Amino acid sequence: MPNRSRPGLLVSLFFLGLTLMLPAGIRPGSPDEISVDQVVEKAYQRLVSYQDFGRWQALVISSQTNADRHWQADKIRRVTKRMKFDGGLLDEEILEAVEIENGRTKDITGPYRQQRLERLRKIREEREKARTSDQGPGSGLELSLDDLIPFSEKNRKNYLFKLLGEAELDGERVVLLEARARVKKDFLFEGLFYLSGDSYDLRRLEITPVKTPGFIREFLMEVDLALWQDRLVMKKVRIKIYGRFLFKSIRRIIEEEYSDYQPLN
Repeated sequence: MPNRSRPGLLVSLFFLGLTLMLPAGIRPGSPDEISVDQVVEKAYQRLVSYQDFGRWQALVISSQTNADRHWQADKIRRVTKRMKFDGGLLDEEILEAVEIENGRTKDITGPYRQQRLERLRKIREEREKARTSDQGPGSGLELSLDDLIPFSEKNRKNYLFKLLGEAELDGERVVLLEARARVKKDFLFEGLFYLSGDSYDLRRLEITPVKTPGFIREFLMEVDLALWQDRLVMKKVRIKIYGRFLFKSIRRIIEEEYSDYQPLN
């Protein structure tokens, strides 16, 4: 599968193991007697049928919530931005940034914009270093579709697949496919994949990293997908992180919503 990067996945991997809970409404049994291998192959063929992503831009509303032990918000940072991509993050225009704490909202657009400009400069430097080294353009910096979705022939051997039946997602019948790693290895993800019951397009994934550092207790990534001009794009990403180091705990929820996709000239 082409190594096509996706937006919103340029995050530091805090990694941890998590047991996934199945959503309500699951109906047991496999769809229409089709085998799990056939389902994986159909889903893979749909993935590789999409047009190459190329250059594009989207409006993104991003929020980062620092939570207490009950997962109630202590502090929220909400950012509205326009992001541009050419296989990786190309540019980012910060339209508005606010911080919400103790019921008060503070505009932080100016300082946050400067912070992101510096971060974007470092990302470009890292991409250039990777491009000119043996690592490859996305090594260590970005997650590709192939890293997160184990349907390619190369990745299938690392996983055990299981059909969990059918459910309903946003009014559509979906097939539930579980993927579990055979061995614990770095940069592998496992979890639950929601496939269209008619086309086998991937609609949603709920995944966790297979191998995590000891201080990470929980890491869950949820991604909702849609088609835009024969391309697979993200509608929403949600990452839940719980880490503990010595006497300090971190509970964080990161969410990004994507809209207004446009080609980039």
